[in-house]
Amino acid sequence: MPKIHSTRSRRTAAPKPSQSRKAEPTSDAPPRAEWREEHAATQARWAASLNLKKLSERDLAFLAVCQKIHSRWTGCGAPFEEFFVDLVHRVGDGRWPTPDDVVRELGSFRENFEDMRRDAAAFLEAYPEAGHAS
Repeated sequence: MPKIHSTRSRRTAAPKPSQSRKAEPTSDAPPRAEWREEHAATQARWAASLNLKKLSERDLAFLAVCQKIHSRWTGCGAPFEEFFVDLVHRVGDGRWPTPDDVVRELGSFRENFEDMRRDAAAFLEAYPEAGHAS
């Protein structure tokens, strides 16, 4: 099954002006293509900074768990994974989350979790044999 990587929430109510997730675009904002290049460069710097030879078994185990979470991430179809990856990407971009940021992300996690619970129940009701597939 192809992986879908989306950071967009499944359902998002219009944010209140004081809770807007994204700042208004400014003339300083780089064009989309330039942003992609900057993002790729940032990722390359983070990847190059990882020294696996000096990591303890405990650190490697932690990275393995992070890798497992990241590989399971399919956007809002994996609520916890989306919550975790969004926070990690935020830190990777140099924007450490505030408690208010985490509360806002937790609200999206809760909403997406409940949506997935409802959707999974509806799917299994419509296709009961899918729940017993081998």
